Amino acid sequence: MTTHFPLLQFDRVGFARDGNAILQEISWSVERGKHWALLGPNGSGKTTLLRLACGYLWPTRGKIRRLGHDLIDLGELRKKIGWISADLITQIPAHEKVLEMVAAGRFAQIGFKNLPSMQPTEIDFAAARERLEQLDCGQFAKRRFGTLSQGEKQKVLIARARMVEPLLLILDEPCAGMDPGAREQFLASLDTLASDETSPTIVLVTHHVEEIVPSLQRTLVLKEGRVLRQGPTREVLDIATLQSVYGTQIDRIENSGERLWPIWK
Repeated sequence: MTTHFPLLQFDRVGFARDGNAILQEISWSVERGKHWALLGPNGSGKTTLLRLACGYLWPTRGKIRRLGHDLIDLGELRKKIGWISADLITQIPAHEKVLEMVAAGRFAQIGFKNLPSMQPTEIDFAAARERLEQLDCGQFAKRRFGTLSQGEKQKVLIARARMVEPLLLILDEPCAGMDPGAREQFLASLDTLASDETSPTIVLVTHHVEEIVPSLQRTLVLKEGRVLRQGPTREVLDIATLQSVYGTQIDRIENSGERLWPIWK
């Protein structure tokens, strides 16, 4: 399958439920190798946008092309788009060994099951170890998933998602519940991954500006179901935009570690 097309292309997309407009006039294109942040407060429509992107919902207006197609087999789509959310963490059995859990990602399987048709090979286990090592998680291979910290679990889930070599990786508020130290370690690993030319294209969903690491050079800002701004991160995230999105005053925006840190009044 050629990749000379947008991985996602929204053309004036709207979504309504029970007569209520949740998303309106969304036009957005995610190109191969161009990493994005999706920023907005709770209730701005971020999760609905993700569900539309992954084919769990269908637009009530407009058109979405996924992987260059108007229509696509959903099984094939979900092999090419990895979506990691807090809900996924709760679905992984706590007793599961990390290496086995990552290897099971080869079959998009939650929980390691000894089924003849779903038996990881030594090649799969070697690939799982490599994916863990790339995220500085090799030392967790023999541990049980439930013993890991929140940040460690998120990195292991990224390793798992990469077992099928997805074109696009969506991280849905991955830092929720992390303490500051764990968050910074996770974001450093994410920035390293996104800077690697072999990385899948990444979309990071957050409502914290400072979580947008330097490699996420484009940002889409949602407000009340509409695109407020989109484009290069440094151009989009100005004081006026952030005050409009969050409804509160900002004293200034500091630039530290090539990341933007709003200082709220």
